[in-house]
Amino acid sequence: MTEAEYLESVFFKVLDDLKEYLDDLTLVGGWLSYVYSKYLWSNLAIKPVTTTDIDFGLGAGRAHVYPRTIFELFSSLDYKERHPQMDRLYPVVLYKEGKVRIDFIAPPTLKKNVIEKMVGSQIDINKIEKFDFLLKYRDTVDIKNGKKIYTVHCPKPSAFLYHKAATFIDRDDEQKQAKDLHYMYFILRYAPNVENILGEIIRYKKQGYFEEVPKNLAHYFNRKTGKGCLMVEKENGPDAYIDDLRQDIFERFKNLRDSLAIGRVCPVHSLG
Repeated sequence: MTEAEYLESVFFKVLDDLKEYLDDLTLVGGWLSYVYSKYLWSNLAIKPVTTTDIDFGLGAGRAHVYPRTIFELFSSLDYKERHPQMDRLYPVVLYKEGKVRIDFIAPPTLKKNVIEKMVGSQIDINKIEKFDFLLKYRDTVDIKNGKKIYTVHCPKPSAFLYHKAATFIDRDDEQKQAKDLHYMYFILRYAPNVENILGEIIRYKKQGYFEEVPKNLAHYFNRKTGKGCLMVEKENGPDAYIDDLRQDIFERFKNLRDSLAIGRVCPVHSLG
């Protein structure tokens, strides 16, 4: 079994472990490129870059009442605890089979008692600004594994892309910035309905969300040799399907920038 196959198998195991809680969770983070390409766009030829970690968002709607918390569930299964602060017993981060980290993320405004009733006070929760946007603009995706089907909430591709455009610049780690930018490029390149996605992004901007996005993109993608193009090219790696990868990256982000600037979707059919 390759590493990618192992991670995929663990991803399905985690979904199965959390099947009773999925209605109150939103899948976020690097696994979205896998879910989008395979289950939303039905493009099995794409090999998306994923992360090892599996991230779930909390705080979309009113949480149900469960007979036990996620911490209690995980403690009864093959999850191992690791301590972010070695001098404290809690909170902990849990790893499926001791290898794959499971993270829970919430908006800063989510009440403590909501977290404690569903997840448990023992699990470390990352509270992130602007995160509620991803929870507001989400869809359900049926993820199939053999005979099992998991209905999972995911941010709309347009929301995931636009949120990354607003937040990548705040990352203090350039490698994480590069991953965020590559997730954006992945959607711009592979989404079969990219014009619809651009239209939704324009509506987000008109509604007043993330007015800093055009400035962020201009700073990183103002030219083919700009910092953003170089970061995405490096993160993508060699590409057998495009002769000039950096030019493709530049043109797709320019199309996004131009669409935001004029307030309407620029045609994308000419891109390779």
